[in-house]
Amino acid sequence: MSSKEKKVVGFISVLLIMVDLFSPRAFAMHIMEGYLPVSHSLFWFAVCLPFWFMGFKSLKKTVAEHPKSISIIAIAGAFIFVISSLKIPSVTGSCSHMTGTGLAAILFGPTPVAILGSIVLIFQALLLAHGGLTTLGANTFSMCIAGPLVSYLIFTGLSKAGAKKSFSVFLAAAVGDLFTYCVTALQLAVAYPAADGGIATSIVKFMGVFAPTQIPLAIIEGLLTTAIIIGLESYAKSELTDIGFLGAQVSESKGQLKPVGGKAVTALLIAAALIALIPFFALGSSAEFGGSDDAGSEMINEVTGKEYEPWFEPVLEKAIGGELPGEIESLFFCLQTGIGVGIIAYFMGRFNERKKLEKGGFIKEQ
Repeated sequence: MSSKEKKVVGFISVLLIMVDLFSPRAFAMHIMEGYLPVSHSLFWFAVCLPFWFMGFKSLKKTVAEHPKSISIIAIAGAFIFVISSLKIPSVTGSCSHMTGTGLAAILFGPTPVAILGSIVLIFQALLLAHGGLTTLGANTFSMCIAGPLVSYLIFTGLSKAGAKKSFSVFLAAAVGDLFTYCVTALQLAVAYPAADGGIATSIVKFMGVFAPTQIPLAIIEGLLTTAIIIGLESYAKSELTDIGFLGAQVSESKGQLKPVGGKAVTALLIAAALIALIPFFALGSSAEFGGSDDAGSEMINEVTGKEYEPWFEPVLEKAIGGELPGEIESLFFCLQTGIGVGIIAYFMGRFNERKKLEKGGFIKEQ
């Protein structure tokens, strides 16, 4: 990657953090604390238990059999930290979040994502009053189980069909992101069937809240996931070969992204940034860019015909005696972003230095 390309990538990374810092206060992606009946909260938690168990065993086995995979696991987990912290405005006038879980599902399969994604959900529930402990099971199932499973199935299916890997990665990540919100809509519809039309009507109503807002964000996630896969295939071939990602699924001509490096990554990041910024200029002051989950809670009131009162308060809000100030919330989101960016930058920096040493003949190519 040339010096000029590094500056462009750095500029866009800073730009995305600034979008996160100055975007309006928004609750999005997750079902908020206390917004599911107790029975539903317990049900989804019970559903997730075997997936958490299998995810832990899968990660433990992967690390034991492939010690070099630790760096890729760290990057995949950090990617979820970064992506899910960005509050991106959408063309519907709402803000929402991406999931970032498609990358881990594509690299390691769906089961480890239950652990990697849950770490982020717990972080946000405790420090940001975002999502919640009572809805951890439901949010884990939609974001860390259902979405990643769809991403994995799409990627493996297209790969076996001989599709180009860049297209397979993009579509898998994008559809997995969108499917997460479809599952969230279904969870809310089952919990709050409409008085007139029941669950079917509620599905349509909740889907109308989440799906249109999430479509452009799903496209952004597909672009960013493809960019990071290109980066990994350029600088971490030995690690990807070790975990069986390279060369195992399709022919050599289509089974590996061409090492086009910085130019392709820069183009993908620019495209993602433009999609993220378009709503600001297209809608301007006419949009408040509130969170899509705020709209979801309003839809609960609409389908039930009464003001819904959450039965449990977020732990942080209970501790401080009120809502987290918007400026502090943005600071914590930036902290989440910084943790993820720091981990990714650390390992990608190590990969880059290793590649330079290999090219100079100072160490043998791994």
